Amino acid sequence: MEIVRSKMRRLGLIDHVSRFNVKYGYREGWVFSTRFRKSVSDLDKSIRLFKANTDSKQEIKDRDSFKYL
Repeated sequence: MEIVRSKMRRLGLIDHVSRFNVKYGYREGWVFSTRFRKSVSDLDKSIRLFKANTDSKQEIKDRDSFKYL
C-alpha cells in the first residue's frame, strides 16, 4: 500500500493534508488532488467521445482486428 501511495503522490494524484488544515476539519491524511479529478473527468469525456463515434466502416475493421487477437 505504501508503494502505491508513493507512486500516486509522485504522479500528483493524491495530496497529503496536514492536521492544521481548517478546510479538511483539522484531520490529517490523504485526499485526491484536483489533478486527479481533472484527469478522471477527461477520461470520462474521452470514453464518451469514443462511444459516440459510430462509423460503420470503422466498426467492421475493429471487429476484424479483434479476431486476430
